[in-house]
Parts: sequence; C-alpha cells; structure tokens
Amino acid sequence: MHEKPKILFVAQNLYVGGVQKALVNLLNEASKNGGYDIRVFTFAGGALEDEIPSDIPVKVGSRILQLSATSLGAIRASGNVVNIVLRLFITLLAKLVGTERFYRLVFRKQTVKYDIAVSYFTDIPVGVFNKGTNLYVSDFVEADKKIAWIHTDPVLGGFDKEYCRRIYKPFDKIICVSDAVKAKFDAMLPEYSSKTETRYNVFDKEKIENLAQQFEPFKKSRFDIVTVARIDNASKRINGIVDICYQLKKQGISGFCWHIIGNGPDLKADIELAKNLGVDDVISFEGESVNPYPYIYKADLFALYSAYEGFPLVIGEALILKTPVLTTNYGAAKEQIPIDGGIIAYSDAEFYMYLEKLITGRN
Repeated sequence: MHEKPKILFVAQNLYVGGVQKALVNLLNEASKNGGYDIRVFTFAGGALEDEIPSDIPVKVGSRILQLSATSLGAIRASGNVVNIVLRLFITLLAKLVGTERFYRLVFRKQTVKYDIAVSYFTDIPVGVFNKGTNLYVSDFVEADKKIAWIHTDPVLGGFDKEYCRRIYKPFDKIICVSDAVKAKFDAMLPEYSSKTETRYNVFDKEKIENLAQQFEPFKKSRFDIVTVARIDNASKRINGIVDICYQLKKQGISGFCWHIIGNGPDLKADIELAKNLGVDDVISFEGESVNPYPYIYKADLFALYSAYEGFPLVIGEALILKTPVLTTNYGAAKEQIPIDGGIIAYSDAEFYMYLEKLITGRN
C-alpha cells in the first residue's frame, strides 16, 4: 500500500481575511478527498484555525514569528505591553538588517521531507512583514515539488520585477487565482510563463448558505448595502466609500445604510472621516466577523469598491447567496461575474451612477 503524498501548506497567519478563507476552503476540500497527508505551518495562528479540518495538523511559529505576522494595531489592542515592546523591537531589527535576513535568523528548517510544499500567501515586496512564505518554502523546506500562490494583481499590487524573478525562481509551479492575474504576471516575467497556471478559489456552497442563517445582522428599514473587506484604503478604498456616502447625502439621498464588515489599519481614520463628513448616520462600521454571511444575505446590495483584486472570495460568496453585486472593474471581474450576476462599473462615475439608481429605484 502506497503512502499518501505529504503536502505542506505555509501561511503567514490564520486571521480573518480573504486569502486565509481561501486556504481554509481548499484544505476542507482536500480533507474530503482523503488522499493526502496534509499539514499546515503558519507564522501566526488566528480565528480561522478552528475551521481547519481536525485531521490536518497545524503548527504555529515561534513567539517572534507570531508577532511579526500580527499587525501592530492588533498587538496594541491586546494591551500586552511586553508583546508591544517586542513587536516594536523586531520591526526595528527587520528594518535595520532587512526583512529577508531577519526571517533567516528566526526561521527553522522543517525536519520532514514533503512531496509538495506550498507557499500559499503572496509575497508582496512592500512593507516589512507582509512576505516570507516563499522564502520559507524555497530555503527551509525539503520537497520534491514546490508551489507558490499569487492572490492579487501583480502590477497594481506593486510587484517588483527583479524581486519576483529571484523569489519565484525556485518554484516548480506558480498558481494564479485568475486568468487576469496570470496574464499580468506572464507579461512581467515571460520566462516563468511555462510554470504558471490559473486555479480559481473554491467555495463550500452548502456551508455558506447555512452560516447565512445563523443570526439577524440588522433590522431592515432602508436600502442596505454591505461591503466585506480589509479596512485598507490603498487597495480596498473604504475612504472612497465614505466619500460616496457624502456625495449621496449632498444629493438629498439618505434612505440607505452602508454596512462595512472588517478590520484593518485605516479603520480608525475612516470612522473619523465619516463623522467629520456627517455620514455616520448612513454608514456603519460593524467590525470584523468570522461569519459575515448573514450581512451579505440580508443586504439589498453587495458592493466592492476596490482599486484592485485578484479573485475576491466575497464576490463569489455574494453570488452564492444570490445578493445583487456592484463592483469596480478589477482584473478578473469578467471571469468571476456572470452576465446576469452583477454590475461591473468601469469607472468611479459609473459606480456612483449605478448606486444612485439602485438606492432610489430610478431607471
């Protein structure tokens, strides 16, 4: 009897987020198959760790690695002074010696040889700690085959060509979450095009539909819009949503409520912006939720105002729950949204126009 192929998935963290949810969905699908010996190594744990199948062991990194993979805002919110000071110290150290050298100091080699090792998080060459899984798989894991995943638009996401040429060289396969992402990556590094392929994120339709019935998120009285996203203005443009609410109120349109589900570095600033613009009566920051599906299901509209995306899980989830979708024209929008499944706005002006019509009921 042959042994099951050993597969290692490497993640930055298991906090609530699109990439993390995509990983959980993939692990659940693989667990149902039963043909693999799967393990997970994550720099830091998180709320979604509980959603990984019990037959898949999860190993969490050292304390230093955990702190590096947790946002400073989240660590400050915990109130643990020792962790706050330690996080500030390791951030300073990483800036002084460089992130790659820092990781090489704290990473430890895997003692097990794998058939396949997967770097599931995108190594974005900006910031201090939003990377590392590629380096870990390439240099600290012994495996017959190594795979890297790309979840975002490599051009708009700020990928550096030379950095990517070096960091993706050791990989046998590079998985892109959409044809649009693959096309941009291939154009940037054509010499790697023979090892890129598209693989769409998977969804657990039955689970999503069941979770959507778990609680009543808000009382219906107005036109309810829901956005589920990391509160990061550079990519998700939540501050732009606040401005749209301001523009709508200026036009005398107030019969709506825009529910924002999520957390992130710009949450406090966006809450303050909403207050300053006088739109905190029509926009509600609901915070982070492990189960955002009741919000999506109850909404009159799911709206995504992102500057760029790879293949956003929340769009697929909204379509499963049959909630109307309005989105910006991210790269894979036409791949993901059927003709009768939602509205793709090709400009900010068009996004506003469609939104105004939907809220007021005007044709």
